[in-house]
Amino acid sequence: MWADDRVTDGSQGLFRLREAGYAHVLGVLEEPVQCERLRYVFLPWLAEEGPVSCGTYATKDPATGKEYPFRFNYFRKGLGMPAWWKKFFTAGRAVALGYNVLAVDLDVLIMDDWYFRVKQPPLSNYHMLSQNEWGINLNCGFMYFQNASPTGPVAWILFDYMNRVVRWAEDDTWLAETSPYYSKHRGMPVTEQGMLQDCVFSCVNGRPTYAAILNIFRDDKEAYAKLNTTEHELFRALHDPLHKVWEQRKMYNVTGELASAVCEQYKETNCTAPMAQVAISSVELKMPHSGGQYPLQLGGYPFNRTLGPYALAYKAAFQELGVPLPPDPEDPATEAAARATKPELFGYLAVRDGGDSHCLGCWAQSTWMMAGKHGWWHRHLVPQQQRGKMGLGHMWAALPPGDFQKHLIYMWTGHWNRRIAARASEGRQRMFLTNQPVSGPGGRVEVPEWRAVVAYAPGVIHSGLGKEQFLAASAGLAQVATALRAIAAWPTVPCDSDWALLPEVRGKIQKPIKHSIPWSTYLDTTFQVVPFGETLDTLQCDWPGFTHVDCMVNRQPPGQEVGRGMMGVEFAALRAAQGARGAPSPQTTIDLGMGPAPAAGGVQLVDVPYAALKSLNSESVLDRLTRESVAVFWLDRLVGSVTNMTGQAGEVYKRWHTKCQALHYYTLPAAHRERW
Repeated sequence: MWADDRVTDGSQGLFRLREAGYAHVLGVLEEPVQCERLRYVFLPWLAEEGPVSCGTYATKDPATGKEYPFRFNYFRKGLGMPAWWKKFFTAGRAVALGYNVLAVDLDVLIMDDWYFRVKQPPLSNYHMLSQNEWGINLNCGFMYFQNASPTGPVAWILFDYMNRVVRWAEDDTWLAETSPYYSKHRGMPVTEQGMLQDCVFSCVNGRPTYAAILNIFRDDKEAYAKLNTTEHELFRALHDPLHKVWEQRKMYNVTGELASAVCEQYKETNCTAPMAQVAISSVELKMPHSGGQYPLQLGGYPFNRTLGPYALAYKAAFQELGVPLPPDPEDPATEAAARATKPELFGYLAVRDGGDSHCLGCWAQSTWMMAGKHGWWHRHLVPQQQRGKMGLGHMWAALPPGDFQKHLIYMWTGHWNRRIAARASEGRQRMFLTNQPVSGPGGRVEVPEWRAVVAYAPGVIHSGLGKEQFLAASAGLAQVATALRAIAAWPTVPCDSDWALLPEVRGKIQKPIKHSIPWSTYLDTTFQVVPFGETLDTLQCDWPGFTHVDCMVNRQPPGQEVGRGMMGVEFAALRAAQGARGAPSPQTTIDLGMGPAPAAGGVQLVDVPYAALKSLNSESVLDRLTRESVAVFWLDRLVGSVTNMTGQAGEVYKRWHTKCQALHYYTLPAAHRERW
């Protein structure tokens, strides 16, 4: 299951899960009309693949029609985003009813069967699995709950994580009376991730603890003095006991098929050798109970003891399920039952262990940082003998610089469905990022769709160009596109260009490069390039510098528009859809009035007069746009600039040059461009 407020992203996330064969997927959206729109997106596949399951929670009081303060009836005031809380509220109620639940964010990808991995030892021993954030901290973008008792620690975690926030949102008297800082600012920097972590830690400690007050009080010395402690001492008191019992490398033997499906080093090995052992970061969860005691040095009791109507309504949402609730840790009468409750096992996946090269549990669930950027998420490019080495991926940490990274990573890795995108965007032209409305400084900006694209012909950009020459040619392309009111198809970087490689292999690696996975042993996939392509032999590399929002889309108000760009991976998809129809030819090549194309491999950039460019090509552009849904116009040589570009086009490019960092890359301070 997942919860969100975006249908376009929801449709891609749902597609990835259904494509993997996971038919029983529940999406939680904000409004019923969004569920109808989601079903419309999948209409062509419903008969064959089954219905779309989608639900919503009431956003308005049914009696008065008045909207709830947070569009979710358990909150007196809003904290964060409603979808944060709806996701695990839904998961918690499902777990209470005895279901196993895979609760994911929409940026999860499927590489191989998750259930093959989790339904056999060692992972079948765990009741709660989560992605690791760092150390012993969790990331709730990926969580799995299995075989959890409705009255056990995991069920309690999924009840109390939101119960705490509902109570604070309804009555924050204790917080305000304890902390002058909070009383003045009333800021409550809490998330569902932080509250889930607090509750996991409570179960590890065997008593309810509230580390969230450290974020709420910040460095308010007066607040900590009232608790007879300091900020540092409170942190140590809450966290030191955790490290004493946490097994960060619990070892397991693996045999049979699983031994060939696990790996822990994705950066520097090809993962073909079977493994005999794996490690999982593990800890036992006990049912917490206060024993009637809330020591001040552990944070005290941070609530009003009398439940208000919001807290009572929240509790009733679980009581109405007709199953027993876990023992109440605040009720002295339930202490014996809590102590007698059977412990459950918690485990972390995707644990960064000793640097970037070693990842515990990535064979079940991986991250971009630990596996994706090394090539392992490009399912169709992984050689047969290396496949099946991980189950799922979550797009987290060390993403390329710029904007639109997650959407583009789906595309680069082959996890993006163009037909779904077209139906969700309500048009084949609208599915391109550059043609989608965005939020700008003054609010949402509706943009007309552009259907002309300018690109360099194959071979014009070559590996002999240095980065400075590449960017100069890209600026020339952008000027031609602006002059013709077209989208600039940002050129891809030849993957064997020296500046695409790691410094330590430049001048040492044989060219042309025979690409392999992991490619992070020679390509700089952290800061310079992201590969994509249909095969390893036809690999292309996008430069993430072009993904900055103002290099891609116009988000300026009318009269202040800038140009628009398209990444190489999107352009490649457009070209594949057009086939031979849009290939370079005399009819599709921009006439620069300069005669035949120069020989391949040149480095000279030409200047093109604006008046000549317009007079020689305007008629062709208009003619083709009457016949083609998207028309590609090719440049057969490197362009440095369009000279004397006046009028509206000149103003648009001037603004674009200012807004798009890639177009003035070398005027930026060195420290600002060292990582892209």
